Amino acid sequence: MSIFQGDAIVKQMIDQGIDDIRKNPWLIDHMLEDFTGNPYLAEKYGKKQIDACREWLANNQIDVYMFPRDDRDRTPFISITMGQSSEKLDMRTEGDRSTGYKTLYPNQIGRPIPYIVKPFIPTDYDQVTGGISVPDSVDLSLIAPQMILVNPANGTGYIILGVSDGQIMIAPNQFVPASELGVLPHYQFYQANIGRSFFEESYNIECHSSGDIQTVMWLWSIAVYSLLRYRQGLLEANGFAESIISSGPPMLNSAWTTEGGEKFYVRSIELRGQVQNSWISAPHRLIENVRLGQPINCDTFEGGIKILSNLNSPPFIASTPQSWTTAEDTDEE
Repeated sequence: MSIFQGDAIVKQMIDQGIDDIRKNPWLIDHMLEDFTGNPYLAEKYGKKQIDACREWLANNQIDVYMFPRDDRDRTPFISITMGQSSEKLDMRTEGDRSTGYKTLYPNQIGRPIPYIVKPFIPTDYDQVTGGISVPDSVDLSLIAPQMILVNPANGTGYIILGVSDGQIMIAPNQFVPASELGVLPHYQFYQANIGRSFFEESYNIECHSSGDIQTVMWLWSIAVYSLLRYRQGLLEANGFAESIISSGPPMLNSAWTTEGGEKFYVRSIELRGQVQNSWISAPHRLIENVRLGQPINCDTFEGGIKILSNLNSPPFIASTPQSWTTAEDTDEE
């Protein structure tokens, strides 16, 4: 789950619910079962109420859309308005504790993995020992076991076992028909931490109808039935948890109703719940080797690791490497 797209999901729930009820009219029998199952309601309404709802649904197109919109509304319709979205204060620190991460491959994010050592021409190869001699210009301190010695021409790779006496060591008795060789990192991908935070979301769903007030009750029943039917498959499955559905009373829409004209009705539903949003932090490479460089103009530095703050720090020469590097990819770590 990344950023919860609640408006689209709620709309899909209602769209799918209406479509399913149209294709399966027996769902109306279940939705309005009180009219036949309750002996007191059955005596007054019976199946006539269910049949009337079926006929009304068959003869009316129900639009479902996000509010507001520019064109004129036609009834019946259901509008969805995004409500308040607030980060939960009692769970704000949960994102800082997240240990999740995502593996990102170079072609996914458009960031090629650079060579540790750019292609060079080897000076010798001892097939018996697996030692490959390199020119003096090749910095062997950058190389660590498990990195890959690769033939750039065809992509054939050889696992590096280590560095010894100016040679890159691979497994003995291998055929290395390459005029050029380069060194790639062992981990040829990026990783990024997954941050998380929790929000309380709300959505307002309004059912609009005209004529008989009973039609807005049918429309409200269809909307609630759809929300309940797909709550597990579309809300909870997408991370919307602890959802609560509440409804207001049916009301006359006085803004639309004209004196002596057709009456318009509306009934509102509020959907509230908790959702977890997540994001990907900046991709980073995995550390495969460390090289320490001695700071310039620091006479007291004798060895080991010296941590320097930005206060009263001795000057550095920008061109002098101060920490490990992966060829030209010096900003990765």
